[in-house]
Amino acid sequence: MNREDKRAAQREERRLERTQATGAVSGGITSGADSAAGPVKQQRTSPAKFMREVRTELRKVAWPHRKELVSYTVVVLVVTTVLTLIIFGMDWVIRNAIINSFS
Repeated sequence: MNREDKRAAQREERRLERTQATGAVSGGITSGADSAAGPVKQQRTSPAKFMREVRTELRKVAWPHRKELVSYTVVVLVVTTVLTLIIFGMDWVIRNAIINSFS
């Protein structure tokens, strides 16, 4: 089960808990308000817990190695240079065409 499936299952569990807590069942589909009592208020996460969760998620990231990082940087710089030269060339051609057409 991948991360998206786990999150979908967690959302479904939370939806079922809200439905059971309010006592309102609407055929499996809930509205934004869930019941006449109003929306369920979520508890705030403490800054310390938030930072722990951020660190946990950052450990899961597949960070590129130095060789990959250098190669990606070179690709970006080359593509940026080529596109800059193309746009400069088109600008120069169009500018000269307009100037020559009014001369």
